Amino acid sequence: MKVLLIGHGAREHAIAEQIAKSSVLYAYMGHKNPGIARLAEKYFIGDITNPETIGFWATTEGIDIAFVGSDPSLAAGVTDALLHAGIPVASPTKQAARIEWDKAYTRELLARHKIPGSPEHFVVRSEEELKMAFKELEEVAVKPVGLTGGKGVKVMGDHFKTKNEAKKYAEEILKKDGVVVVEEKLVGEEFSLQAFVDGSRMSAMPPVQDFKRAFENDTGPNCYSSDTEILTNNGWKRFDKLTEKDKVAVYNPRWNFLQFQKPKKIYWMKYSGKMISFKNRDIDLLVTPNHRMLLQRRKGKNRLEVVEAGRYKGERYILQAANWNGGRKRKYFNLPGYKKHFRFKSIKIDIRTWARFLGLYLSEGYVSIDKRNSGRVYICQSKKSKHFKAMKKIIGKLPFKFSIEKNGFRINSIQLATYLKKFGNSNEKYVPSYIKNADKETILEFLKAFCMGDGDIHHGKMRFSTSSKKLSDDLQEMIIKTGHSGVITVDRRTTMVNPLNKKLYPANPIYSIEIKPKKKTCIRKNHVKTVDYDGYVGCVTVSTGFVLVRRNGRVAISGNTGGMGSYSTGQLLPFMERRDLDEAMEIMEKTVKAMEKEGVPFTGILYGGFMATADGVRLLEYNARFGDPEAMNVLPLLRTEFVEILWSMIEKRLKQAVFAEKSTVVKYLVPEGYPDKPKKDAEIKIDEKCVWNKGAKLYFGSVYEKEGKIYTTSSRAVALFSKGDSLEEARFTAEGAIMCVKGPLFYRKDIGTRENIEKKIKKMKELRG
Repeated sequence: MKVLLIGHGAREHAIAEQIAKSSVLYAYMGHKNPGIARLAEKYFIGDITNPETIGFWATTEGIDIAFVGSDPSLAAGVTDALLHAGIPVASPTKQAARIEWDKAYTRELLARHKIPGSPEHFVVRSEEELKMAFKELEEVAVKPVGLTGGKGVKVMGDHFKTKNEAKKYAEEILKKDGVVVVEEKLVGEEFSLQAFVDGSRMSAMPPVQDFKRAFENDTGPNCYSSDTEILTNNGWKRFDKLTEKDKVAVYNPRWNFLQFQKPKKIYWMKYSGKMISFKNRDIDLLVTPNHRMLLQRRKGKNRLEVVEAGRYKGERYILQAANWNGGRKRKYFNLPGYKKHFRFKSIKIDIRTWARFLGLYLSEGYVSIDKRNSGRVYICQSKKSKHFKAMKKIIGKLPFKFSIEKNGFRINSIQLATYLKKFGNSNEKYVPSYIKNADKETILEFLKAFCMGDGDIHHGKMRFSTSSKKLSDDLQEMIIKTGHSGVITVDRRTTMVNPLNKKLYPANPIYSIEIKPKKKTCIRKNHVKTVDYDGYVGCVTVSTGFVLVRRNGRVAISGNTGGMGSYSTGQLLPFMERRDLDEAMEIMEKTVKAMEKEGVPFTGILYGGFMATADGVRLLEYNARFGDPEAMNVLPLLRTEFVEILWSMIEKRLKQAVFAEKSTVVKYLVPEGYPDKPKKDAEIKIDEKCVWNKGAKLYFGSVYEKEGKIYTTSSRAVALFSKGDSLEEARFTAEGAIMCVKGPLFYRKDIGTRENIEKKIKKMKELRG
């Protein structure tokens, strides 16, 4: 039997797999899908929205039965053309498919037949009706009536900051299309229910929940500006400079501490659009509007809350410091031995003593080694200085003799001078890692000693200065590890006046940093601005969801990085109750009956997009075909022969299809930069045998093949399907299979995770009371 499939995505690849199990597959595609091409006896590349051409090719090839997979083909009337050519089709006609592409028709159909499940809504055809809709509804969703590929529906909170923005969008659609649907914004959890329909009867498939946004926690690009740096175990780094070896500073909000962890994912992508600026004397952040801001209320309980940057209102605190969890406590420092011209054994020195001395040296010291290999260490300080006695006491505890000179202290030791020389000259100095990563008390001793040299106490707060940028970065890191924050400012004057002789002299930039007594800063309304941005953005994914970053020398604790995939868990999703499924099925069954009564019977796949709310299930939309990616969750579980189901729909003898009781996960791998600026024409390497051995399936999406190699386009590249007796098992299998695909791709890691599922369960319990 020759079965024709129209379409070319990953969804159609999954359908093609089912057809090829029992029949001879013929495919008509807009572009070549490598997976479908391998399964097909014959395929044709052409316009999938040209009914006449498709009908002619199907007739020529002697097709026995057809199935239309893509929504543009249904809206173009491909089913009608095939039926006119005498070919049976298990897909809806153009008139029946209207239930997807005409949202006004759908709402009015449900209203005429008193079918439950519609949210409060207005089908708007005039400016007066639009004013009425926005007057009656508080928060809204605005929906174009036509086919938008899921990209035209916009909701307050997600897409609009204010009601006025939503109204302007509705006005644009009304002016362009002459009609727009305005609905109440619903709160709950979305799920989809797909069903085989023969015009009067329906056979439901397992419910699925998809993840529409590109990044974790249902966000789009959720990132920082390109000049933002993140603290790592190797110092401050921009996101594009991070490597797999780096650990980043992660904030744990439950226990209020910072520690280094390896990021799960590093993001760096092109972004053009609006950014939100948070800027005052203490902080400077520039983030995408959907960036997750960790905030603390000014009044009432000091609870932490997460707010999208673009929805920031009122006054909140942003954290800048926390307790450090990771300092290494040690008793001694071993000064390395010297063996070049003289032999000196290594020397054990008390770590606090050494930290204090190193603070003095890096602020006011230098070394001199002459040709005779005589080494001297100098610590500059006037005898009149208030710190002179304290500095003398610190130096006196070292196991070296020292002398007092006109400008300070001198230690004669080639061993000490050789070791200290590696920390650079004045504008190149830095703090060794064993001091930066020491315990809090050791770090504080270093800072106090450093302050005696290039520092002072200003209004009770330590303040430091240095000509070394690296040293200023190290000092800021150490201040953070003491549980405080510090702001770096830069004096970029190229000349300065000598206070003694009043003459000008060339000057390097001077970096100043002050320890702030507070661990947070208040962001007021005038500190927040929306700006245009065109450049790169970066972020990471970490276990706790929050990291420590800085921009222009100002530190902040903030969030990390929003269909990318889907999951199913048998007859019910974890957050669903049985009544949710029953209500959704009742709405769909009554819709099928209503269409039959009106003389427009629906034959094919009916997809219901629903939301479980506190007041019951509400219908969001209908699609007249399989969902993508949801088709890939259910079709591999199908135990009833797929082509037999197609015939039973056509002949109106549909029975209940049987599915395996398994949990499934589908994950899309998409090009870097997706969805805004996806990396196109990049080669990806797929080890399909590896995927199979991992226990998963791979479906080709929007890719192209050239000379035997696979390349990305601007959309979702490949999808990976996995199943298991539990959701955790299915997710683990999918994660393992992803390693078999190489190239500039990324994917969502939170699909099907226990943490994500528990959030959804908790949310629905709270809504239902």
